[in-house]
Amino acid sequence: MANGIARKSMARTAFTRFANRRALCASGFTLAALLACASGCSTFSRSQASHQRIIQARQLTQRGVQAMHRNDWNNATKLLAEAKEYSPYDVQARIHYAETLWKTDKREEAIRELEEALQLANDDPAIHTRLGRMYLDSGDPTQAHLAANRAIECDPKYAQAWKLQGDLALLRNDLASAKLSYIRAANNGEIMDREVQLRLASTYRRLGQPSQSLACISQVHQADFGQRLPADVGIEQALAYRDLGRNLEAADCLSELAESNELSEELLFAWAECEVAAGRLARAEFAANSVLHVNPQHGPALQLVGRLPAYRQQAQEAWRR
Repeated sequence: MANGIARKSMARTAFTRFANRRALCASGFTLAALLACASGCSTFSRSQASHQRIIQARQLTQRGVQAMHRNDWNNATKLLAEAKEYSPYDVQARIHYAETLWKTDKREEAIRELEEALQLANDDPAIHTRLGRMYLDSGDPTQAHLAANRAIECDPKYAQAWKLQGDLALLRNDLASAKLSYIRAANNGEIMDREVQLRLASTYRRLGQPSQSLACISQVHQADFGQRLPADVGIEQALAYRDLGRNLEAADCLSELAESNELSEELLFAWAECEVAAGRLARAEFAANSVLHVNPQHGPALQLVGRLPAYRQQAQEAWRR
């Protein structure tokens, strides 16, 4: 009997230990589950907060861009700076912020901002090109050239990078390289870039290829839908006509431009010379006097006026024959 009682006591003890272990395991699992849940909730909370900051940054960026379109640069700068604070990795916010800094004459800050944007998007040719343009406008063509090259490495068909290369080549007076760069810019552009065509026209003319210059000008003129010839287009057209020996057309073009634009001494004198070559001496005298009105000491214009009596006599003698 004593043995039976002992066995029952041992069984109860074993059962109690087993029950305690199960309870301990259960409590351990419960604690682990609670910790996992807490960790998951914390991660979800952080993720949700991060998502909200991104949304707020985008909304601020949108408002900043709208302010830029209204030329409200101070408000745009404030909004975009705030957007950048909400989301430091938002490349678009940084790009637009750099533009507002540039527009408000904070050029060094604008350049630094784009340099930081490139840390986030080093393969973006547009950022490289815009940074290169900022370098160029700040008087650093060396850095501008490097930026243009990096843009072309990112995208060999990026038209604006080739346009920048063309401008840099013109600055070096490397007309052949400028021509090739502008041709690539024109060929790779999705739409006709008016500035590229005009600079290419000027480069062709300076290289002694006025026919190609006129072809470029024709494309620009067609894009203007037959409106009154803009001054920059008309000037290139007139100079190309002159270089082709089409002096009457050149003179007419410059005469029309002089009616509504303040032409330089050089262009006014070119007009006078074309009028002489076209045999319209009265108009040549008027053009030469227009030069002297701007600069009474303009030597070539004074000489041309002095030669006009001889030109008239020659014209009369030719008429008699």
